[in-house]
Amino acid sequence: MTSKPKRLHPISLLIFTYESIKQIIFPLIIFILGFSRISSIAWLIVIVVALVIINLIWDIMDYFMFTYQILESEVVIRSGVLVKKVNHVPFDRIQNITTNQWFFLKPFGLEELEIETAGQSNKAEVELKAVPDTLKKEIDLLRYKKGTTINNAQTEENVYTISWPDLWKFSLTSPAYFSALLAVLALYGKVKDAIKQNVYQNIADRMTHLGFLILIIVSLIVLFVFYLGSVAILILKYYHFQLLENDGRLQITRGLFQIRKTVISIKRIQTVIVKQPLLRTFLGISTIQLVIISNSKEGETEKDIVIMPVIATKKVGEFLQQFLPQIPVKEIEPKLNKWTYYYELRNATLWAIPTLGCLIWIGYSNFWFIIMIIILGLFLLFVPAFLSAKRSKVQYVNKEFLMLQNNKFMIKQVIYIPKSRIQYIEKRSSIWLEQKSIASLLIYIRSGNSKRTFNVNYQAEEDISEIITWYSEK
Repeated sequence: MTSKPKRLHPISLLIFTYESIKQIIFPLIIFILGFSRISSIAWLIVIVVALVIINLIWDIMDYFMFTYQILESEVVIRSGVLVKKVNHVPFDRIQNITTNQWFFLKPFGLEELEIETAGQSNKAEVELKAVPDTLKKEIDLLRYKKGTTINNAQTEENVYTISWPDLWKFSLTSPAYFSALLAVLALYGKVKDAIKQNVYQNIADRMTHLGFLILIIVSLIVLFVFYLGSVAILILKYYHFQLLENDGRLQITRGLFQIRKTVISIKRIQTVIVKQPLLRTFLGISTIQLVIISNSKEGETEKDIVIMPVIATKKVGEFLQQFLPQIPVKEIEPKLNKWTYYYELRNATLWAIPTLGCLIWIGYSNFWFIIMIIILGLFLLFVPAFLSAKRSKVQYVNKEFLMLQNNKFMIKQVIYIPKSRIQYIEKRSSIWLEQKSIASLLIYIRSGNSKRTFNVNYQAEEDISEIITWYSEK
């Protein structure tokens, strides 16, 4: 069962155009803002229209030069306008297959298909923008015809579908809105030089007429809008989330406007992470994620694969035993070490003194500004330091699994790491720390197409040495 070389559906031209516009939109905005100072609007319109037409012509040429072919043992991709490329992807090298079905593709029975191998590229080796939604099944039949059969039966005990209350809990307690703020600041950083000075002056003049309390209220409203936006995005992204375990593979389905299906071989899992942001800690709920070998272009706010958006923390062990029974679940109890608290809080103090000092100096004439900066600074610096000292611990569960707990800003992480997935480990200690028998441990694994580091700091040296001995044993 093989096919002749085929082109993508013509609707893929819309996707090509959209992606190319995303790549040029920011440079184009900067060009327009800068060029408007030295040229007439007419010439500016002519240049912009010319660039858009050239971009569209290139996308059309790219579409006609792109074909895919399904053979008995591989997928063959031919592409390239000026430079011809032929990409051969054997079925036995395929690791993950992901499908994305936008709402405008569904009526046509189409979807996007991403195929990843064990390569070191920074994206999926095969990206088919608009192909029949039966193509993945056709590839799976060829992949597994000599191995295990594909069992589509969904047994109740191996299927999880998110409920509306859980989806709301996940979205409302997510710290993702911080990422939205950072994205806006990054966008501003790209275009700020092209903004005319009189714009800044007009904004400053308007602000001087507002009181300090009004400015605080406006700032809170802006933050609240970002928060609502992040909640809406997460609801759309994880709408009808479903996890299915079948024949040694996990299938994850989610999304409203874009239905994304990802199939992950359990053998590809590098580590399992149970995360608890500060608010979820108080509510007793967690999120479970996987670190896998992947070349996916998933946004960096979600570089780990979510397999359980929200679950009661006390039920994490039960969930792992159901879907990933190879993970040995065990409670980890950090040992109280006074030096861990001392060094974490000392580091926070060293950051706080110059940072708060500069901010107080900037706003020295405003009493309430100084009070707000001190309270916010103490919270953002000392609370994470205290949590890091309280939560940091590493221990091995058995001969094959390591369990590490740490704190990343205000997010508690419990990480289950198979010994076979560890690339190497590193012990760090200064001459001052050695005198107090204190050391830090860094564990390196492969994540995506690069390395990933998990660490615990300022632990008893005997505990770190015990882990090194465990890792050295075969």
